[in-house]
Amino acid sequence: MKEGRGGSPIDNIKKSLGISAVHYQIPSYVNRLPYILGGITLISLIILFVSGIILTQFYNPVVSDANRSIVSIKNEVYLGWFVRGIHYWAMNVVIVTALLHLIRAFLTSAYKRPREFTWFTGVLLLSLIGGFIFTGTVLKWDQEGYEALQHHLWVMERLGVIGILLSEKLSSLHILSRLYTIHISILPILSLILLSIHLFLIKVHEISPLPWKGEVRMVDFTSHIKQLTKYGVFSLFLISIVALIIEPPLGGGPVEGIEITKPPWMFLWIYSLENIWGDFLIIAPSIIFMALLLLPIIDRGGSIDLRERKIGVTIFIIVLLLLAGLIINGMITSAGHHMD
Repeated sequence: MKEGRGGSPIDNIKKSLGISAVHYQIPSYVNRLPYILGGITLISLIILFVSGIILTQFYNPVVSDANRSIVSIKNEVYLGWFVRGIHYWAMNVVIVTALLHLIRAFLTSAYKRPREFTWFTGVLLLSLIGGFIFTGTVLKWDQEGYEALQHHLWVMERLGVIGILLSEKLSSLHILSRLYTIHISILPILSLILLSIHLFLIKVHEISPLPWKGEVRMVDFTSHIKQLTKYGVFSLFLISIVALIIEPPLGGGPVEGIEITKPPWMFLWIYSLENIWGDFLIIAPSIIFMALLLLPIIDRGGSIDLRERKIGVTIFIIVLLLLAGLIINGMITSAGHHMD
């Protein structure tokens, strides 16, 4: 029996590369925007990683030169300001689309059996995105970055033995350099592992069904790839336009002993709670993270119909509105001192 012969050369190449594996049937609703949010997040992450690789060639993770090296990227490296803008705004797109993706997954009960571990990996990926944002903020080593680090060290001190791993006590190497290593190697590696598992589980368990009855038309998966490509190109175009118009914030070198800045907008809800009680900095993220992580265990009901999940959906909406209100409050509240 002779294999690899017959058919056109292009068909043989497709078979050799396994491209034919993408030809399988999926529900047509997967090509709608709510179900493409995860794909947009993935594409924006790729843009984030590529721009980050470029920026690492010019960044110096040393306290005496960190802020100055970013100024050099802005002013001296050819198109450095543009690449930095793409990196910053791609991060914003990632967090927005990831949160919207999570909301869609909740409303369509995509966390229920047999997709519990798909949900778990998604929540862990969201936490890693938060880690990227925090470490990236510190790496600027301006006043905002310095104060973010002080908040981090304050939390690590109160976590006792657990906090030593990410505190100044673990190593004589300055923590800025260690956070740089976490930002460019540990977080990307963990993200790639979780992304691979997440995508594998989606393939195995397929897309969650719609939370209402109706006839579902099936289409080829290649149509989804085409939609993702369109949205990916649009995302890159939008990020590039914003990067051309709005420069990412960057202050001068930090001044010790003062607290005059606010965190990035996605952390403003915690900032608002800090104004009430400082320990909310530890408690609030822990509660949100554990609630999301344990959701498939807490809500084990079989129904995915929104009308039969009124209590859960109502609580979820109230929490979202509360978080939005806290973010708005953080925007309009004057910066204040929180650390002891």
